[in-house]
Amino acid sequence: MSRLIAQKLFTKQSMAPSLLCIRSYHPIAKDFVKPITIEPLTYTTDSLQSKVLDHCLSNNVPKYGFKEKSIVESIKQLELSPSLVSVLGASNSPSFVHSSPAVLELIKYHLVTKRYELTKDIPQENIDHNNGLPSLEELLVKRLQMDIPIGSQLTDLFAQLSMPSQFLMETALPELLNLADDMIYFSNEKDHFDMAWYTKRLGVAFTYVASKLFMAQDISPNFVETMNFAHEKLNNVMKLGDYYNNTEEFAWYTLMVSVNLIKSQLSRN
Repeated sequence: MSRLIAQKLFTKQSMAPSLLCIRSYHPIAKDFVKPITIEPLTYTTDSLQSKVLDHCLSNNVPKYGFKEKSIVESIKQLELSPSLVSVLGASNSPSFVHSSPAVLELIKYHLVTKRYELTKDIPQENIDHNNGLPSLEELLVKRLQMDIPIGSQLTDLFAQLSMPSQFLMETALPELLNLADDMIYFSNEKDHFDMAWYTKRLGVAFTYVASKLFMAQDISPNFVETMNFAHEKLNNVMKLGDYYNNTEEFAWYTLMVSVNLIKSQLSRN
């Protein structure tokens, strides 16, 4: 059984099977293998596509944002053929806001590779023996810190991620759940094998979303207020999760609060 219940909180039951996550109900090591191709990317980490997108994230997204200009600039700087931009996002359809397939691939690459980078240095033996693992809070803060270089571009990123689209349902939401799953699996957080499995992951996922929304508006030095907010939010959510243990109420509570927060934050932009 995959994360079907968690996905149904976001999608209709009639949604295509490709939208459902394929990980097991309980943690299994094979679900977290670190391959040279990181799904849902369709190319390897040493491919030309990865080279261009990685260069783009490091050098041009902080300046130009998640836009086609960032990709074009990277292609120029790497002295590659301009035609490459037309094939980078060949597997994507244009979004509701007319983001090009290449831009969607850039966003996807950002989400997937940062999730992978978050836990790539944690040895499997530490997980097997539940020894020397970071706390859930440490992983959450580490993931937020990864986006400090693109802090000024987060509002634009959220605007593109939040638009109803095929990309939202097939990439953005599944990646959010995968990130929450990874943060729990690779941390010293106690896991569950009942309804709390779903509620905990939803709680962590929306703690991350709320923290990123806060980060998009944060003007404190080095986003220190965002890190404080994330600490407090995670602490409150995990306590509430314990209070509603083994029930669906916590999942719906977290969903409704987070959706309202997203709407209120985006309406200010």
